[in-house]
Amino acid sequence: MTREEFQEVVDYSRTREEKVYAWLRYLIGLASGALAVLVSLQSHTSAGTAGVAQRVALVALGCGILLGSLRLYGEVWIAREMVKRLVAERKRQALEGDPDPLPIAASLPLFVKLSEWLCYLSLVVAVVSLIVYAITRN
Repeated sequence: MTREEFQEVVDYSRTREEKVYAWLRYLIGLASGALAVLVSLQSHTSAGTAGVAQRVALVALGCGILLGSLRLYGEVWIAREMVKRLVAERKRQALEGDPDPLPIAASLPLFVKLSEWLCYLSLVVAVVSLIVYAITRN
């Protein structure tokens, strides 16, 4: 792979990650707003199916926000990991006198990847629970 081809892959990867982070920030903002509105408008707890759906929605929104925030931490983790690997590569180049750098890449830890999917799942559960609550409330 030539330098230009490698740089193209890096650029596309960076663009993709920026879009994922923007999407997650949007979802977390939306979930935070929905949670704030639901909590502020809650005057009493409903009974029966509506009450269960209401509580499930609140818990699922909270979990979605926390899990999404953990996934967004991956942005910080990747930046730190890339700096560490870049420093190690520069040291290797200096010690070995190698003018050609090796490719530097980092992937997210499994717990961060898993938190993204759990975030999506939590938000889907919250939306379904809010629909059930709206239908069964009266």
